[in-house]
Amino acid sequence: MRYLITGGVGFIGSHLCSLLISRGDEVVCVDNRSTGRIENVDHLMGHPRFVFLNLNVATISSNGDNQCNCLIDDKKLDGIFHLASPTAPGDVCKLPEATVAVNDIGTTRLMDFAKRKGAKLLFASSVKVHGDCPRVQPYIIGKREGEKLCLENGFKIARLGSVYGPRMRVDDSRVIPVFITKSLKNEPISVWNGGRQLDSFCYVDDIVKGLAKFMDSEHNGVIEFGSPIPTSIMGLADIILDINKSKSEVTTTDNVLVVDECHKVPDISLARNYLRWQPEIGLITGITKTIEYYKEIMQ
Repeated sequence: MRYLITGGVGFIGSHLCSLLISRGDEVVCVDNRSTGRIENVDHLMGHPRFVFLNLNVATISSNGDNQCNCLIDDKKLDGIFHLASPTAPGDVCKLPEATVAVNDIGTTRLMDFAKRKGAKLLFASSVKVHGDCPRVQPYIIGKREGEKLCLENGFKIARLGSVYGPRMRVDDSRVIPVFITKSLKNEPISVWNGGRQLDSFCYVDDIVKGLAKFMDSEHNGVIEFGSPIPTSIMGLADIILDINKSKSEVTTTDNVLVVDECHKVPDISLARNYLRWQPEIGLITGITKTIEYYKEIMQ
């Protein structure tokens, strides 16, 4: 099978590239490297079934000219995984227009490609579309629009909960990278609203297996993926500090004016019943693996 993966050098995308290559598929990896790291796919460079293209899917043409010839060549294309998008709050704040564009215009362009090639398309969305999260509003706007487009055109939507694991950047502004890097440096960790808010965290290996199963299936529409087990932010901090034997102190803030109503636990019933998918890697095991990765890259 031959797949196009947008956002392919990003955190989740690079793991998906690895999985598909390992099972014998061909992969065309597309990324403009605005937030992804080319080092994430160093181990795949030169592989006969792997190609990297430095492209922005929100700006390419859909009529087959210029750079698009790389995507709509004579070879068969079985599916497109559309994972390209800034995701971490810090990246979304720096790139608000690009965040909306890659999920809106980029999805439209990729749907055109999929239709012309007779390929499936899977759009990576987020359970945050259910809620209100002012810090990443452009991200939510983009994901809602991308979902609308895919539903109208009969494509797949993978709605993800919070994902973590190796290859998240050291300067990633999401909670697990922040807590791990600070705890490894024995720096203070600050949590909002006493750390009482709940989220759920799923290890990246489980997520990419779910995405592959979804693509291989005949189901279209929305399937949610992630951990169905909620964890408090304070509980997460305690787990990370305990594994690291860190001396970091945790401070709490109870007067945050803007409270994000976006920490949603995914409903994985359809993934479990239809795809026979559910997370296999527990939080402590996954956090331990992630910490080992950060210890190595922070040396």
